[in-house]
Amino acid sequence: MARYIEARCPLRPQDKCSLCTPGADGPHNCGLVYLMMDDDELREEYAARRRADRAHRG
Repeated sequence: MARYIEARCPLRPQDKCSLCTPGADGPHNCGLVYLMMDDDELREEYAARRRADRAHRG
C-alpha cells in the first residue's frame, strides 16, 4: 500500500501546500517559493526566522 505524503508550504511550514500559485501542483514548482528561495536576502531572513522559531519551541 502506497503512503500519501502531504506537501507542506516551505513559506508557511505550519500549513499544507494550498496550491495558492496558479498552475502549481506542489511546492516543488510554486513560483512564489522559487522567487523567495532565489533571493539571497529573503532566503537568509527566512532561515533565521526558522532557526529562532525552533530555538523558541525547544
